[in-house]
Amino acid sequence: MSKKKQKGTNISETPRQDAFDAAWEKYRPLVPPEELPALEESLHKPLLQAFRLNPLKTDASALDDMSSRYGWAAEPIAFCPEGIRVRSAEILPSMTNEHRMGHYYIQDSASMMPGMLYDAERLNGSPLILDLAASPGGKTTHLIGRSMDRGLVIANDSSPSRIPALKTVLKNWGSVNHAITQFPGESYGDWFPNTFDLILLDAPCSMQSLVSLDSHPMRPITEREEKALAQRQTALLESALKALRPGGQIVYSTCTLSPDEDEAVVDSVLRTFPGKVHVCDAADRLPWPAPGLTSAYGNDFDSSLKGAVRLWPHRYETAGFFACLLEKTDYFEDEPDGKRAEAPYRAWEKSSFAPAKEAEIADLTAWLDDQFGLDLAEICADAGSLVQKRGSEFWMLPGRYLETFGSLPSKSIGMRIASQTPGGLVPDNDWVSRFFSHTSGNRIAVGDEDVNDWLHGADIRTEIGNLPKGAIVMILDQNGIFLGCGRISGERIRNFNK
Repeated sequence: MSKKKQKGTNISETPRQDAFDAAWEKYRPLVPPEELPALEESLHKPLLQAFRLNPLKTDASALDDMSSRYGWAAEPIAFCPEGIRVRSAEILPSMTNEHRMGHYYIQDSASMMPGMLYDAERLNGSPLILDLAASPGGKTTHLIGRSMDRGLVIANDSSPSRIPALKTVLKNWGSVNHAITQFPGESYGDWFPNTFDLILLDAPCSMQSLVSLDSHPMRPITEREEKALAQRQTALLESALKALRPGGQIVYSTCTLSPDEDEAVVDSVLRTFPGKVHVCDAADRLPWPAPGLTSAYGNDFDSSLKGAVRLWPHRYETAGFFACLLEKTDYFEDEPDGKRAEAPYRAWEKSSFAPAKEAEIADLTAWLDDQFGLDLAEICADAGSLVQKRGSEFWMLPGRYLETFGSLPSKSIGMRIASQTPGGLVPDNDWVSRFFSHTSGNRIAVGDEDVNDWLHGADIRTEIGNLPKGAIVMILDQNGIFLGCGRISGERIRNFNK
């Protein structure tokens, strides 16, 4: 096995092959002997592309139309109802207008596991959610989708270089009730103890998954580096557990199969907080078993870790993955609130946002109703959001963030509704895309040639019917997919995507 190139896993380069060989020799003894033939066979098969539908913009009924339109042989992922695996395709999922407009998120199916482990009822209402290592944001969108964007998600990442990707993903997904922060995840537990209802820690790891992906390439890793990763993972998980309120749930996950970064990390926090954290058995969330390890390399782990999820690649046709659902059963400190460390502070008045005036909101509301048939007051009430201004821009901001974390500096928050320009109000395409299903009127469907020009930022000339000059219109493709807004100017439609 170690001398063979894995087909379809893109590890022909020597470093990746060396990394695979080392991982295979290391992990093979941990696999139940009766499963080894199936695992070996799976590693010679290409990993199938998968995506997860966005319930904020579409629903499962759209899948049949897309499958017919694009020639997909698609099927649900066994442990994730909104996840779809594509066995063959005439047009790749990455090449569709639905993908461009955020109707689904392309993601390895293993990465859909963390979002599915939480109790469904805990995602109802308005949960307060922390994603401690969020970028690039795929798993964050899963939490937003499962809560239907009615809670508040704080998406944190400590790396400045990873923040732009996180912003782009959440904007395309259509999230309003989120804030992006850039702080060491190890600090959140001291800043906000016993605060969050749900926490996700998809920890930085060695990526030893036995399947090399472009997003998670396998590479050689030393014992020293793995030990350093495990120390950081433990510190992050302890911080996350401190930030979790009693009765709350946390998912700890990695894209490595290393027990030192998986079961051993969870075992460590169980020992650090005895009787106050327990592993929730995930067996009832899976169609067939994928249990965690209770021992490895002569080390024993807490027996409850059998209830974790260890996705060897053959079990669900995924890359290797680990996930564990934990529940905090009691306070860690003597006092319920404990002693808080001082979090970074910035007065909200210095954030550049300010409440919009009633007259301004009334004018904006009337304009949105006139152009799109949208009821801004109803949309904001349903989302628990507030309208504020930043310069000439109107924004929809999560009210719960302002109430609870308003002084915590953020890199991005909420979603822009529209901008005031000399030519009048210009809607934000991502905001209209999010609420497109609520719109009516001012729609123009265009042909493929115009679609291509439009997506490249060009103005287009097309039949506009009786719409007056200056009207804002929504451009659709022939399948009714919203592509962006423009303004009628003479015989052309001015593209706001420029």
